[in-house]
Amino acid sequence: MEGTTFKLTKLVGESAQGIEEAVKVALGTSAANVHGQTWCQVTDIRANINEQGGVDRWQVQVEVAFKVDS
Repeated sequence: MEGTTFKLTKLVGESAQGIEEAVKVALGTSAANVHGQTWCQVTDIRANINEQGGVDRWQVQVEVAFKVDS
């Protein structure tokens, strides 16, 4: 049979450095524990607001696809 199958998992990454860094945190942590990450999609972006009205950390929800071994 031809073709590829992927498993899709939701992760949440967090960083005070920004959105891109929060994505890197999620993907880096995942890559250290599983293999076969193929692509991702950022599906949600949130920010924690501090008492001064600024953003002190960002959270991103990322859907990550892993290739299923055949």
